[in-house]
Amino acid sequence: FFCAMAMAKTNNSVKSTLLQWRQSIHSNSPRKIRASTFRNVLLALTVLSIALWLRFALLMDSAGDDRRTNYSQDQAKISTISKNAKVPQHKKQTIPQNLIPKKSSTPKATVAYAVSLTSCGHTGSRSDPNLHEGAAVLQHSIYLSSHSNPASTSKYAHKLFAFVHPEAGKCSDIFSRLGYEVQIHDTPFNVSDIRGQFLKEHIVKSGCCGEKEYLKLYAYTLLDYPIVVHLDLDSLVLKPLDDLFDVMMESVDGLTDEGAVARSRIPVMFAEPIPKQVDAFFTRDYNMINPGHKHVGVQGGFLVVRPSLAAFEEYVSIVLEGNFKQGNGWGAKGYGGYFGAQQIQGI
Repeated sequence: FFCAMAMAKTNNSVKSTLLQWRQSIHSNSPRKIRASTFRNVLLALTVLSIALWLRFALLMDSAGDDRRTNYSQDQAKISTISKNAKVPQHKKQTIPQNLIPKKSSTPKATVAYAVSLTSCGHTGSRSDPNLHEGAAVLQHSIYLSSHSNPASTSKYAHKLFAFVHPEAGKCSDIFSRLGYEVQIHDTPFNVSDIRGQFLKEHIVKSGCCGEKEYLKLYAYTLLDYPIVVHLDLDSLVLKPLDDLFDVMMESVDGLTDEGAVARSRIPVMFAEPIPKQVDAFFTRDYNMINPGHKHVGVQGGFLVVRPSLAAFEEYVSIVLEGNFKQGNGWGAKGYGGYFGAQQIQGI
């Protein structure tokens, strides 16, 4: 009704205005069009636009009601068909209980997880998000894959450690609050004691952290734990590492059924058999290799080792000897020419 009245009023206003214009045009004495005429035209066009818009809105609403009605009728038909249809019944499959692993209330062993902190990050302060966010996310991911988590199937509990360089001590409190046991360590050797001149000059500016990268060697000193996993702060544990731990926990004199199953599930390069005794697991970092170099460096962000003071001292003695040749790496055997070759990745 409003639309009809508005359109009628608009038509009358337009007709009146057009009549005035026609009389003005055919008059022998032209006269000026008054300002009120322009206002009438503008008002008429405005009212007409509103009327057309309201008419369009009413038409669309009516069409929407029709669509909703049709949709409700279709849904009612589908519901009726679903109720009357016969659904085939499948026999429920059950997994034999002897194939479902049962989690013991007592962990098989406690594995140490360690990280190294060489500095306070890019900002140089304890508030650097790369520190507290990375440490928190890594800590939680380890918990999710540990025996400590009731929802996890892992047989191994965990203990967290942080090897902190003295220069980073001021930003290590966040690690303590997250449950890491903080150990302040200097680099396990003095750079001035390195006998090889090339290594002595370049080790401090090689890789991400120079000689401080060797803080990771302290993983070998955690003798109270059968296995130590050293991770970088930008890593995540996505599932339990029990297969690796089962193989390393096997006795030297014989294999267990549990260990045999674990061995069959571990992918090994070149399909070589896994040694009878495994003292470490690592991965290669193929993204860092340079063309023409035979050997590929180790990914320093993931190391699984068996603690041993003998191994720790052996690595320190290799560094102090300094037999690193430019272009040919350690012992001139080709273990060089890639990022971190003078650090953990190469040694």
